[in-house]
Amino acid sequence: MPSVAQAGPDYDVLIIGAGLSGICSLYHIRKRFPTWRVKVIDNAPDVGGTWYWNQYPGCRFDSESLSYSFSFDKELLDEWHWKEAFSPQPETHKYIKRVAEKHDMYKEIQFNTQIKTAHWNDVDHFWSFVDVEGKEYTARFFLSCLGFLSAPTLPAIPGVHDFKGEAFHTSRWPSDLDISRDFANKRIGIIGTGATGIQTITAIAKQPGFKSLSVFQRTANWSAPLRNFKVTPEQMDIYRTEYDSVFKTCAETSTCFMHQADPRKSSEVTDEERLALWEKMYNAPGFGKWLGVFSDTYTDRQANELYSKYMAEKIRQRVHDPETADSLIPKNHGFGTRRVPLESGYFEAYNEPNIHLVDLQKTPITSIVADGIETADGKKHELDVLIHATGFDAITGAFNAIEWHGKDNRPLIASSDTKEGKRAIWPDHKPHTFLGITVPSMPNMFMTLGPHQPFGNATRSIEHAVHVIEELLQYCKDNNYTSVEPAQEAVDAWTEHVYECSKGGLINEVDSWMTGVNKNVKGKTERSTHPARYTGSAIEYRRRCEECKTSGYKGLVFA
Repeated sequence: MPSVAQAGPDYDVLIIGAGLSGICSLYHIRKRFPTWRVKVIDNAPDVGGTWYWNQYPGCRFDSESLSYSFSFDKELLDEWHWKEAFSPQPETHKYIKRVAEKHDMYKEIQFNTQIKTAHWNDVDHFWSFVDVEGKEYTARFFLSCLGFLSAPTLPAIPGVHDFKGEAFHTSRWPSDLDISRDFANKRIGIIGTGATGIQTITAIAKQPGFKSLSVFQRTANWSAPLRNFKVTPEQMDIYRTEYDSVFKTCAETSTCFMHQADPRKSSEVTDEERLALWEKMYNAPGFGKWLGVFSDTYTDRQANELYSKYMAEKIRQRVHDPETADSLIPKNHGFGTRRVPLESGYFEAYNEPNIHLVDLQKTPITSIVADGIETADGKKHELDVLIHATGFDAITGAFNAIEWHGKDNRPLIASSDTKEGKRAIWPDHKPHTFLGITVPSMPNMFMTLGPHQPFGNATRSIEHAVHVIEELLQYCKDNNYTSVEPAQEAVDAWTEHVYECSKGGLINEVDSWMTGVNKNVKGKTERSTHPARYTGSAIEYRRRCEECKTSGYKGLVFA
């Protein structure tokens, strides 16, 4: 297909999102199709996506920095020095900026632009996007790089907008806020103890001078030591020779991390052997303590119970007050059945006299008021600052910011109890896709890290998704196709496969963003029988993508 710029649309490819997915997509599409007109649009003032927005204190990777690097630029791998084993946000953002600068990407990226509507033109086969200022952008193909954790949610609590002190969501942390200066002598409240909450609480706890920190915990979360360390220039020189083996290891694991489960089952070893592996993993850096344990830990209830008891005891050893320790230990899910945040002194924070845990299972919040938070025991917790570490409308949520008009003018997402919901492609946020990359009634739209894809170690998953998309675009170009969408039977079969993958894993019996639950979002308050993410092995996922290509893209309809 020749460049379509003169034939109608402004662009051959429009990419929405300039985070890791958008940067990776731009790099590969420009390289593969040098004559095509490509544009990237993002609502932030810079590249980085989640690593731009999340500037809260303590924000960092919990996957190894080395394994998070892009593999496609050998020069940059040789140049870049990861300063820490688990990179902090400022350093990670600097890395993404360096990728964009090195490859002269800024000229193709338009920042501070929020897309409002998207219409598919089924006569001329292109998408038309309009931003909030009313400017239109048309493109033959559209890549969604919106991010799976990019739409922040505030808690569904009465009075959430009534607080008169400083209040903000962690992913919209004020860039000019200095916690050592601005939190001095302040009473701080934070709602939420997920990964973001844990990192923020730990960072604030290490700052002297604040008056008090009240942690409002809705659901206790398992967490375990990160064990981060500084990387010396000499150590980095050694690491540079190991990149190939790191990427190879990631390609051989089901989650694309550097950690492989121990093939033995918990029941096949002695108590001493079991404890030895757990202790080894607990004392090592990184996700081994989640992903490197016995192979039946997340499929066998008894195995999970044993490991959860071990982890609960570790928490008790670190928290002085037994009642606080008990509140911090989850009762409604076993260890590792939700994504495990890694921490650096989180549990010890509760040993400080000015840090208080408010267990909302015992005393729920009744309302947020002008000067604090009121709880069901009649107490008012007076605050100067209120931080919402209340997560994201994950996976499908970022699509909500745009009003979609697909084929036959169908909306993408709507509540099933509305007129629009009867025609929605994803009623109540229940995704239907083919390979997690294409969507029915949304021709020429391709997703990276969209619903029904494996996430795991994000950069590894992104590189694969972008490869699948560029191969598909090449096929369209070679055959002069101007439209591609999945057949309904392929969508049904894939959605059923995603559902089958979720069976048998304890992780799919637990409410979390990974199973499509967010109590603050309408249509997501209950676990769905339509899993939002691919919980099978990334290896099997890649095999199925390759199988589709070698079959001549069976399951896709071209025009």
